[in-house]
Amino acid sequence: MTAQVPDLIRSGTPSACARRFVLDGGTWRDMVENLRHSTLPLLGLWSDGAQVHALFMEGTRPLLASVAVMDGRYLALSPVRAGAAAYERITQDLWGIEGMGATDSAPWLDQGRWPVTWPLHDRPPPAPAPPEGVEFTDDAAMVQAGGTVVGYGPAEGDFQSPFHLRLGLPGERIMQVRTRMGYAHRGLCARMRGATVAQAARLVARIDATATVAHQVAFARALGAAGEHAGADMDDAAMFVSELERIAIHLDTLATAAELLADGRFAILAATLLERVRQACREGCGSRLLFDVLPPAGDAGRTVSIPMEVLTELRTGCATLRHLFWRPRGMAMQARGRGIVPADVARRWGIAGCVGRASGVEGDLRPYVSRSAGREGTGGDVADRLAMRLHEVEMAVDILSTFDGAAVSMPAGYDVHGSGEGMGCVEGPTGPVWHWVRLAHGRVAAWWCGDASLLLFQALPGILSGAVYEDVPLILTSLGLSAAGADL
Repeated sequence: MTAQVPDLIRSGTPSACARRFVLDGGTWRDMVENLRHSTLPLLGLWSDGAQVHALFMEGTRPLLASVAVMDGRYLALSPVRAGAAAYERITQDLWGIEGMGATDSAPWLDQGRWPVTWPLHDRPPPAPAPPEGVEFTDDAAMVQAGGTVVGYGPAEGDFQSPFHLRLGLPGERIMQVRTRMGYAHRGLCARMRGATVAQAARLVARIDATATVAHQVAFARALGAAGEHAGADMDDAAMFVSELERIAIHLDTLATAAELLADGRFAILAATLLERVRQACREGCGSRLLFDVLPPAGDAGRTVSIPMEVLTELRTGCATLRHLFWRPRGMAMQARGRGIVPADVARRWGIAGCVGRASGVEGDLRPYVSRSAGREGTGGDVADRLAMRLHEVEMAVDILSTFDGAAVSMPAGYDVHGSGEGMGCVEGPTGPVWHWVRLAHGRVAAWWCGDASLLLFQALPGILSGAVYEDVPLILTSLGLSAAGADL
C-alpha cells in the first residue's frame, strides 16, 4: 500500500524549525517515489550547503522535508514534480549540489560570466572562460517546420523585465518557446549571510518592487517563527499594507493591459487611480512604493493610513472600471481565449495566487478571505486573470474600509539578537511569497526566498504555445511575471 507523503515526512527527525523534518536517504527516496501517486503541492526547494530542503503545502500549512547532501548530491524531485526543475538548477548553479536524476541540468542563473563557479560553495572553483554566445537547441518538430525565430526581451529594444524568450514561429502561431534567465540575479543569498536582521530586512524590502510588502511580511513572520519576537501583533499592520500593495499592483497591471488592448478610457482611469494610491502611500506610509513600511526595516510604533476619500474614489472608480471592462467590445471580450492556463496545467506547475484562482485552482493564504471569494471566471485566460485582479482590488478596498479611520499602528519590539530558525509566508499580489531564515546570534546564517514568478516562468512554454506573437506582451502582463523575484 502506498504511504502518505506527509506521514513519511513526519516520520523524520523534527528540527528547530516548526514542521521541518530531517529524513535519511532511504526515507527521502521513498518520499520521492510516493510523490508520483500524491497531489501534495511542492512550493520550493533549496539548500543551505549541508542539507537540501523541500517545501510542501499540506492543506493550509507548510510542511518541510530535509535530507543531508552526500558527496554533493541528493535525489532530485523534478521527475515527480515539474516545478522542482528550476530550483534544482539554481541549487546546482549556486552550490554545485547535483540533483540525481533531474530532468534538466542546464544553468538557470549562471550564464558563464561569474568570476567563480558555485559561488556559495565552501571552496568555489574558478570559472572557465566565458562563452562567446548563447546556444539554443531547437526540437525536431521546429527544425522540420522551419519558419521564423523571434527574440523577445530587453535586448530587442523594448523596456521589459530582464529575461529573454526565443520564440519559434513556423507559421502564424508560436510552436516553440525557449527561456533564458539569470539577468536579474543579484546574489541575495550570499549578501544575506552574516547580515544583521535590520540589514537583511532592508535587502528583503528591495527584492521586488511589485511585491515589496509581501516580502517584508513573509520575512517578519519567519523571524517571528524563529522565536525571537511575537508576530501576532503584526497581523493588522500586515493586512493593511498588504491590501494597499495589492490595489496598487493590480491597478498597474490593469492599466498596462488596457494600453496594450488600446482601451484608452480604461487605461487613463486605472492609471489615475493608481497615482492617487501612490500619493496616498507616500503621505500616509512614507513611501510611494511601500519600501521599509514594516519592522524591522520600518519604524516601529508609527501609524500608516490612507484617506477615506481615496477609498471612496477607488470604490467609485472600480465600479466604472468594471463597467468598461465588461461592456461590448471591451477588454473582457478582446482578451477572451488568449494565454489560457488550464487548471490541470496550473496544478502541474504548482501555480497559485490570482493566476491559479483564475484557472479554477482554489487557494488563498489570506485567512480573512473566503475560499469562494473571487469567482469572476475560472477559464484561465487573460480575460479571467484581469477580471480576477479587478475583483481583488474591490475586495481590498472593502478590507481597508474596515479599519478605524483607514489607519493602523505598526507594532514595536522587533529587536532580534538571538538564534533560531523559522518559515514565514504571505499571499502576495501575484501569488504566495515564502521566506525561510536561520539566525545565529542576531545575524543571518542561512536564508531562502520563494516567489510565485519562478513557477510561472517554468510554465511559460506551455502557456505561450499556440499564441500569436502580438499577444505575447498582453499574456505576460496578465501573469504578473517578475524576473527579480525569480532570479533573486
